[in-house]
Amino acid sequence: MTSIKLISILILTISLFFLGCVEEKPAGTPVPTPTMTVMPTVVPTLTPTPVPTQTREAKLYISDVDDMYGFYKVIVRNGSAPYSNHTLTINSGDTVKWVNNAERYSITVVSREGLWNNSTSTMRYMFRYFNYTFDKPGEYEVYIDKYPKLSHQKIIVNP
Repeated sequence: MTSIKLISILILTISLFFLGCVEEKPAGTPVPTPTMTVMPTVVPTLTPTPVPTQTREAKLYISDVDDMYGFYKVIVRNGSAPYSNHTLTINSGDTVKWVNNAERYSITVVSREGLWNNSTSTMRYMFRYFNYTFDKPGEYEVYIDKYPKLSHQKIIVNP
């Protein structure tokens, strides 16, 4: 039994010896580990360029009317207008001005669609006029009240 005690003391002493012999490594200056910095991606925001809206200026069409030829000529203030077969093509918002060129007679311009009161469209003397602004697209027909057999004037209004 004494030998077991002796062996156990010996093992314990040797193990303590080895435990005390563990060498600590000196702490050196730490070397920084390179890290990658991610920069945020900047995406430019595009604002749409506003498209300028063209405002169309309303035109004035002057239609000469008489008792012999009816609606024989149309001119446009600041421009020209194709006028053939008594058909006038205009845009919404344009105005037609009918001028009496009859030397001795009054002329009343009548709208087949009833756009105006016929008493307001009576031009009693030469160079008197009546005008109307067409606001709604469509096809309209006008004629001279006392001379319905003369060619009627067709007005096509575009939007």
